[in-house]
Amino acid sequence: MSTSKIEKLQKIVHFNTVMNQTHDFNELLNIILKETEGLFDVMGTAIFLEDSDTGMLYFYIATGEKKDVLKTIRMPRGEGVCGYVFESGVSYVENHPQKSKFFSNKVDKKSKFVTHNLLAVPLKIKDKIIGVIELVNKKNSFFRKSDLEFLEIIASQVSITLERQRIVEEKIRAERLASMGETVAGLAHFIKNIVNGLSGGAYIINKQIGKVENPKLNTGWNMVKKNIDKISDLTLSMLAYSKDREPEYENVNINDLINEIIELVEERAKGDNIEIVTNFDDKIKEISADYKGIFRSILNLVTNGLDALEGRENARLTISTRKEKKNWIKIEIKDNGCGIHEEHLKKLFTKFFSTKGSKGTGLGLPVTKKIINEHKGTIKALSKINKGTAIIIKLPIEKIEK
Repeated sequence: MSTSKIEKLQKIVHFNTVMNQTHDFNELLNIILKETEGLFDVMGTAIFLEDSDTGMLYFYIATGEKKDVLKTIRMPRGEGVCGYVFESGVSYVENHPQKSKFFSNKVDKKSKFVTHNLLAVPLKIKDKIIGVIELVNKKNSFFRKSDLEFLEIIASQVSITLERQRIVEEKIRAERLASMGETVAGLAHFIKNIVNGLSGGAYIINKQIGKVENPKLNTGWNMVKKNIDKISDLTLSMLAYSKDREPEYENVNINDLINEIIELVEERAKGDNIEIVTNFDDKIKEISADYKGIFRSILNLVTNGLDALEGRENARLTISTRKEKKNWIKIEIKDNGCGIHEEHLKKLFTKFFSTKGSKGTGLGLPVTKKIINEHKGTIKALSKINKGTAIIIKLPIEKIEK
């Protein structure tokens, strides 16, 4: 066995030893990349991962003199050699990048670097590609097939490290969320008691304020009432989101439920010149569902639709129901409003994310999704800018047992 093969074997053993000695995953990956840089005698190494929000590839960790610049660069999936390797799952050696159909000089331009040769290998967990490891500019030589085969072994070590990091971070996140949930639930119950007191006082003041002719007093009081309602809605959303809840199933006529919601909002719709159109499937009689939960969910979606239509000409909100195959129903709330940008659409059901600025709590849609999930249903959003948004809910007609 040659010295180089012995050295490579020793490095693999060393990597395995380090992996079992440290829980600092970034430190571990930096050690692996730095030693890989020396082992292959290259000018730089890097790990590319995918940004879950944008779908772009980015430099998660890099070595070499350009590492700080590299961390600011984003690459679309499929672009460049790493993009090709990420999408195809095929390792790639390129000793003449300027002649390659896959090579992109975007990184070279931004980093003021010249790539003479490179080697890229996919990072995989089972059959899923999670990233790419890349070596750049082998000094005084070219990359060979033996380099590729050895880097694939190192890539497996890197993939295991990244997966361990993901599992640990998810566990920590889950524990934090559980702790936050308990705190939020306790706080929300406390606020709810205060709101109940405010609402009781508001009822008494409402009875008396009509006897006083004072425009400024009426204006101020309307502001107070509106904010009491906001606090109440936020508190209920916090309670709904912070704890697991089994739906209280009963027989619900979904078309009648939606008609009740329309009665609640029709005055507002008329005032904003918004047409509400219904297209109900009469074949749907009753479904097994939590009435309060589904009512709250659909009311929230209808209200969002009305918000998106404010000030628009020919504004229309369409609410449809349809019976689907295999005992499912489909509910669609569609508006011809301003639409939602693609990058916002991906975050739409994320807690505390709102497209309404200070007007939104960022809990309405996450709560809606949570309620639909508790019913073993699905919810998704489709949208185009200046065309409108459609929210589609699918619910089982009968209760699905665990």
